[in-house]
Amino acid sequence: MTSGQSNERSVQNISESAALIQSARHLTAFTGAGVSVESGIPPFRGPGGLWSQYDPRTLEIDYFLSHPEQAWPVIKEIFYDHFGAAKPNRAHEVLAAWEAQGLLKTLITQNIDNLHSAADCFEK
Repeated sequence: MTSGQSNERSVQNISESAALIQSARHLTAFTGAGVSVESGIPPFRGPGGLWSQYDPRTLEIDYFLSHPEQAWPVIKEIFYDHFGAAKPNRAHEVLAAWEAQGLLKTLITQNIDNLHSAADCFEK
């Protein structure tokens, strides 16, 4: 497949997806860390992810209880510095708009950044 054919197929897939969304009575969205990357929150896994910079064990409760002096700076940096500066991006806003319209009935996410709820506040 040439790149032109690939681009044409991508446009066709997007058009078909848009048509399905427009004709749906209800939607369920599944999101993960990728939806918040554009907002400045790095993913936990993968290249550039938080686990490539920090030992995940640092966030375990037992580690925190036995080593709070080492765990707290990591917790602060991840959850206050990264998450605290983040703002909802267009994906969060679209999901919130669909929810406000009654189209999106369920949002299933692993995210704890609260950006969907923050976008939801702007839509009402």
